[in-house]
Amino acid sequence: MKDDEVLTCISCNQEASEDYKTAGDDPVCSDCLRVCERCDWAGTVDDDFREVDSNSTWCDSCCENGANWCDNCEILHTGDVFIAEDRRGTYCDGCWMDELTYCDGCSNYYYDPCECMDDEDERFMHDYSYTPDLKFHTKIDDPTTPADFLYLGMEIEIESPNSDYSIRNDAAEYASVLENYDLAYLKSDGSLECGFEIVTHPMTHDYFKNHAPKFWEVIGGLRDKYRMKAWSAYTAGIHIHLSRAGFNNAAHIHRFMQLVYANQEFYSRMAGRSSDRWAKFDDNLRYDNTSDKYVKTFKHKLARYGENHSDRYSAVNTLNRNTLEMRIFRSTLNPDTIKSALDLAHASVEYTRTLTVSQIVGGALGRMNFIQFIHDNKDTYAHLISRMDRLFIGTTSDTE
Repeated sequence: MKDDEVLTCISCNQEASEDYKTAGDDPVCSDCLRVCERCDWAGTVDDDFREVDSNSTWCDSCCENGANWCDNCEILHTGDVFIAEDRRGTYCDGCWMDELTYCDGCSNYYYDPCECMDDEDERFMHDYSYTPDLKFHTKIDDPTTPADFLYLGMEIEIESPNSDYSIRNDAAEYASVLENYDLAYLKSDGSLECGFEIVTHPMTHDYFKNHAPKFWEVIGGLRDKYRMKAWSAYTAGIHIHLSRAGFNNAAHIHRFMQLVYANQEFYSRMAGRSSDRWAKFDDNLRYDNTSDKYVKTFKHKLARYGENHSDRYSAVNTLNRNTLEMRIFRSTLNPDTIKSALDLAHASVEYTRTLTVSQIVGGALGRMNFIQFIHDNKDTYAHLISRMDRLFIGTTSDTE
């Protein structure tokens, strides 16, 4: 190229640098350049590039040959897709677990319960799409502040020993009494091999721990009487939902997520597991065209409902309309361990409720500051402190 020759972008006709070229060796400016993150093919904004897995940009050829379209969430995915026998369209690995049920009788997936499903199951377990009128449990007579509206709800996934369906049905009959108390209900879950999930109605932290004795009695009975598997079941987890109404504002939600994602090792250890499949900690990474690198951001996770393009299977799932969902916890039927998980979720919200920018700049989101807050509120978070003590997590050292 001659010294006085000016290159113009093939896409916008503005000045371009010789550093950027398309696969066809055409000049392109940095704003119009698009590069496939799968095959490194370089094109422009005028070429067909599509988002895959909500966080990666692929060219049209790679999308055709390496990605699958989910008709339910309308997103391209790298994983497999599933087809329901009673519905048109495809379901990605995430959506089929939320929308479909696997029938052991005919080995097919269904949106509505298959006719050959065991009637015994249906007496005590609802299908996965079931949602009742929620019962909100609190002892606060006159709720006024956002903290008063912080409700927690749990999904506890459990499996039967040795995949024994008779034990599962007996355990489900036993646990179904929780529905009579408006405390919880049972649902089938296609991600489980031979089990069910216990879904609670929303309760305040105080109500869960101090005013729901029947719930904890049944949880202990499932462990002691029926030997149901939770901690040892690799398919099972506990998801804790936090009501959006319990946060002060979007900035509070942002601080809460910053705390969780900045302390992955601590949260994973307290949760009892680390899962890149079910509870990712890297879904806050997005490719930035300007800097040509991945950057940490929560912008996509804070978008309004319906405009949020984050990953459901993340440490904090923000895709639900009314709740944030912490998916990090390993399943258990130990009441004390479950209470410690509730403590951790509640403490994470309350610690970040009033943090200021200057406090955050000064390191307030560090683990040790958070742990100190937990110890300063030892009566509220007694179960969490007990679990930290067992795991030798204290306030005097950064070494766990």
